[in-house]
Amino acid sequence: MSKISERLAKLGQTETTGFGFGVRALTRKIPVILTVVTVHKPKDIKDVCADVFIMGDGSKGLPQPQTLRDDDIWGVSVSDGIDCDIDALAGLGADFLVIETESIPGSALCGDGTGKGFVVDWNLPKKRAKAIDNGPFDFLILDGNSLNLPLNVGGVLELHEQIAYYSLHIFLRLTQLPTDQDLELLRDIGISALLYDVSDAKTKEFAKLRESIDRLEPRKEKKSAPAVLPASGPSPGETDLTEHEEYDWD
Repeated sequence: MSKISERLAKLGQTETTGFGFGVRALTRKIPVILTVVTVHKPKDIKDVCADVFIMGDGSKGLPQPQTLRDDDIWGVSVSDGIDCDIDALAGLGADFLVIETESIPGSALCGDGTGKGFVVDWNLPKKRAKAIDNGPFDFLILDGNSLNLPLNVGGVLELHEQIAYYSLHIFLRLTQLPTDQDLELLRDIGISALLYDVSDAKTKEFAKLRESIDRLEPRKEKKSAPAVLPASGPSPGETDLTEHEEYDWD
């Protein structure tokens, strides 16, 4: 299983690592929403704090061990005309691939141990959306730059409409930074990660966004109140009649 799929399965949970004799156990809370950054040079990873990194298509080089932190997760974005050598990328440390278009060679879908992401367009036909949802993907990327932040009711409903046919994790690509209220709405809609370019992530505001996400509690499951059924006993009139009849029998 890829690291990205494991991380997505633990959103909002507390993870304990370092089991074993003489090893100090460490506890870490997995954010409810991940922060993902697209970088274009390996050294960019050193300049930004994020949960996941994507080497953009056309990036110069791949991350080296000395540029990575122990818990860094990174993958590679691939686009038209690139025949992916998945085994080679995995050997270099890439945990997942992001498939940008449908014209990518089908070999990109191979490799059970490598995570898969896919970029989806807005307003896809229902049949194509269903086919994507049944595909070998761990997450989908949806471009949210047409949305206006802070979100209004229309924006919330539009997002719901776009992801209604998917059961997979959704990464929302943005350039704007959401407010705390937006984060609560995005969490409740079902957004698993926010994706930014490194140029938008090298800001104090981005660091504050991560702090806001760290304070965000997991989504509470909706519990419907039990239906209140009318009493099944006899009505007052029926009770009177029964008592009257019993009295006459005596």
